[in-house]
Amino acid sequence: MFRLTAFPASDGDCLLLSWGDRAPYRHVLIDGGRKRAYASLRPVLERIAAAGEAIDLLVLSHIDADHIEGLLALIRDPRPPVTVREVWYNGFDQMNQIEQLGPRQGDLFSTALKAIGWPWNRAFDGKPVVLDGRQPKRLSLAGLDLILVSPDAGKLRRMREAWLKWRTVQAAKASAEERRRAALPAGIEELGPRPMPPVLDVEALAAVDSAADDEPPNGSSIAFVAQWGQKRVLLAGDAHPDLLETTLAPLAAGEGGRYRIDLFKVSHHGSRGNTSRRLIELLDCRRFLISTNGSHHGHPDPEAIAQLVKFAPAGEKTLYFNYESAWTTPWDDPALRRRYDYRAIYPTGAPGELSIDV
Repeated sequence: MFRLTAFPASDGDCLLLSWGDRAPYRHVLIDGGRKRAYASLRPVLERIAAAGEAIDLLVLSHIDADHIEGLLALIRDPRPPVTVREVWYNGFDQMNQIEQLGPRQGDLFSTALKAIGWPWNRAFDGKPVVLDGRQPKRLSLAGLDLILVSPDAGKLRRMREAWLKWRTVQAAKASAEERRRAALPAGIEELGPRPMPPVLDVEALAAVDSAADDEPPNGSSIAFVAQWGQKRVLLAGDAHPDLLETTLAPLAAGEGGRYRIDLFKVSHHGSRGNTSRRLIELLDCRRFLISTNGSHHGHPDPEAIAQLVKFAPAGEKTLYFNYESAWTTPWDDPALRRRYDYRAIYPTGAPGELSIDV
């Protein structure tokens, strides 16, 4: 079994990667979505524990609220339902080592993680989860091969600066409007959802040259390739496209120009600022997971989905959406599916929950 499950995380990510030839299986938990996602996640963690299994690795990709809130609920649970064997998370103290939520939620998570005593960045000797330069970094975990592709030191420095600024007295004296916006993580734009265009013109949408995401929290995302046997999953968090392009390029060059990926959890919920033609063309991938209900920012952006279906390799492609929404259901158009040779898959059970066998 090699399976990725998306849980009801609202506009965020809460993902469970499970693998093994037979029970007991191994598991990586990536992010926790919004706080209410924990209600769906906790029974799953209880079943994992009841089967004599554990979370071999918990990854908090970055401190945005739509990724951290559910994990805060887990780590502050008076009776955590499962054993966690290692945590990857870059807190403020780790970022300080680069030289020498938002931030509030990140500080809370750091405090709770120290209190609960789960091993923290052990694979990195307690130091930051970060690339050596801008080269992919290879690790292993219980038969799973991992290739770290984000973040690099520069991205963490920018996040450290944003975090430090948040901690200043000036931030504490924010105006009423700034206090209202403080519910959003540092660096996140509060933009209302964009309406979908009345007609999905894939050619025109794919040709749009969108500005690349440069928000510090997203750039600090821990992103990696997980390989079990011959199968590979790219778990991109909200990582910036420039760094993903740089770190994936040598991997692609080693495989004739496109790096084979069997499933790609698309960065930043299908934001147009985190998907690029070059990134797609570095991958030999036809299966894409977009995790979001679109409630805050109207993700996925149609420009990003258009690029996926147009620039992915020839052959049938699959778009996995863990929610049916105004931004996902228009892609289940028979004419579009025939022309661009793709399928659109949605949950058949609870909204937000979707399991994919890699």
